Amino acid sequence: MSLYCGIACRRKSFWCCRLLSTFVTKTRYLFELKEDDDACKKAQQTGSFYLFHSLAPLLQTSAHQYLAPRYSLLELKGLLGKFGQDTKRIEDSVLIGCSEQHEAWFALDLGLDSSSISASLQKPEVEAELQGSFMELRKALFHLNGKDASLLFTAQALLRWHHAHQFCSRSGQPTKKNVAGSKRVCPSNNIIYYPQMSPVVITLVSDGTRCLLARQSSFPEGMYSALAGFCDIDPGELERIRGSCLV
Repeated sequence: MSLYCGIACRRKSFWCCRLLSTFVTKTRYLFELKEDDDACKKAQQTGSFYLFHSLAPLLQTSAHQYLAPRYSLLELKGLLGKFGQDTKRIEDSVLIGCSEQHEAWFALDLGLDSSSISASLQKPEVEAELQGSFMELRKALFHLNGKDASLLFTAQALLRWHHAHQFCSRSGQPTKKNVAGSKRVCPSNNIIYYPQMSPVVITLVSDGTRCLLARQSSFPEGMYSALAGFCDIDPGELERIRGSCLV
């Protein structure tokens, strides 16, 4: 029995170390792509792209669930060429992750004018060409697998941030993103802007056996949500709360 437990513990330790090693190598690889424009451009050659239109991801239906298709760089260039678009539009894409084999994943919005080389593509035409639909992400959430849902929400947040921060708050001049989309820089004063992090806490109200849920009229059928909200606290108020907790 002790021998069996010892073998099981060693196997568990092996897989834990392997998972940790994979996470570390992926994190280091993504950091390299975010900091090295040339490495990121090279990763685009073998990477794949998720497509959006006005922050709505392209989804395809299969067996009562939604799939988020990915396209190679060659396929994406072919699509842009078919609609008379400059392939430089790919420069508007953002890095959102990678596989364990270091295949980089990017997201590109075909409906947002995020640079001077961009022009919005017509949504119905693109949907017909790709045999999918650009769908509001929240409505599709429960029909997506966990990996796709996480990636698409990350992509949507990053694309939205870039669309809303095209100009420097100090000089008013246009900012320029790096290849990975991990930051924007103002060429006139070299100020660097990074995507904002907004921590959120959601509380589930329960009496021990039941939960209090709610829904909006815009929710798809069968969708309910825990009650949630945002609270902005200025630094002075935060310090006061910390002080009262220490007393």
